[in-house]
Amino acid sequence: MTCRDCKTCTNAAVVRVGQRWMVGLLYLATVGVGFVVKRGFMRHCPTCRHLLSRHLRRADGSFRD
Repeated sequence: MTCRDCKTCTNAAVVRVGQRWMVGLLYLATVGVGFVVKRGFMRHCPTCRHLLSRHLRRADGSFRD
C-alpha cells in the first residue's frame, strides 16, 4: 500500500527502484545486521511499512492529514 504523506511512497518509480537496489546492497554488505536493526529498533508506518521519519509532519509534530 502507499501512503500520501510518505516521501518514499511519493517518489518517482525510477527513484524507488534505485533505493531498493541501494538498500539491498546495504543488507548484503552488513550480512543482514542492517535489516535486523531497521526492522527491530525503528518505528514504521502501519499503512506503508516505511520509516515514520520519512513521513511529512506539521510544525507541532503531528502527521499531515
